[in-house]
Amino acid sequence: MKFSTLFILFQITLCTSIFAGEIVVLHDNVGSEIDIIEKAHYHLFPEVNNFINAQFHRLPNDSIVAVVQCWDDQGIKIREFLYSQYEVYLLGRKIGEKQPPDKDKLGYLQRKYKPLFAEQHLSEVPLNSYCIIKMNNKQEYRGYFYKSDRKNIRLLLDNQFYDISIKSIDKIKYWSRQDEADILYWMTMIGTTSAGLGVGQLVNTLFPIPVNQTGIYYFSGAVIGTIVGYYIAPSIVDWLRPKTTIEFRKSKIKRLDSIGRLTYTFKKLKRKLWRTHGEQD
Repeated sequence: MKFSTLFILFQITLCTSIFAGEIVVLHDNVGSEIDIIEKAHYHLFPEVNNFINAQFHRLPNDSIVAVVQCWDDQGIKIREFLYSQYEVYLLGRKIGEKQPPDKDKLGYLQRKYKPLFAEQHLSEVPLNSYCIIKMNNKQEYRGYFYKSDRKNIRLLLDNQFYDISIKSIDKIKYWSRQDEADILYWMTMIGTTSAGLGVGQLVNTLFPIPVNQTGIYYFSGAVIGTIVGYYIAPSIVDWLRPKTTIEFRKSKIKRLDSIGRLTYTFKKLKRKLWRTHGEQD
């Protein structure tokens, strides 16, 4: 029998044993399934990139396997890690020594791993919010949010609906209050027009212009200021108006996991060096 066939049969047998066995709860603080917040807070599975969730199962031989879901470029994949009962006991004790994340820590971790909560945040976008959607291919869509499902977002633009694949989205920015945008737009227009009048006043003051011609410079300054305001007002509104950003780019999570793994390795090495130094003394 070929090695590949034996390997497949082993995997099938292992999976059957896993899902037939009882679920092991490391500690009440994490429950029966460990999520990304608990992984980050309790420093679990530092060797796993792009973590989704994990669950511990008892095998018939009383050893314990952690079934970890993570993702890569091809989609979700499964990794298994075998533990002895004593190793699981130590993990549970490590979790119990640390308090669960408070509201501030929870908010920080959700911001840090924002792309993993993108679909959850998407369900909270108010109807008719003005959105700017940036795609992975750098293309942009601008319109009003109508609805979303697990696959698509529907935008309303110029009385037409556009369905946009969630998998193709890099980032969404949305604004829930249109009246704020209108106020900022007209304030920008008034500001640039006033600035244009001020420039006209400055020209009339600095140069010996006949009194009957000063109005031309006031008028020209106001017109130029209005034109400038027309072009820059949308950008000013987007910048100043309170907005919410939802990021879908999971490559950011990979970088965060890599940094976390390096930090964990450094701390582990540092502890080992201190222990070795202490033994020598």
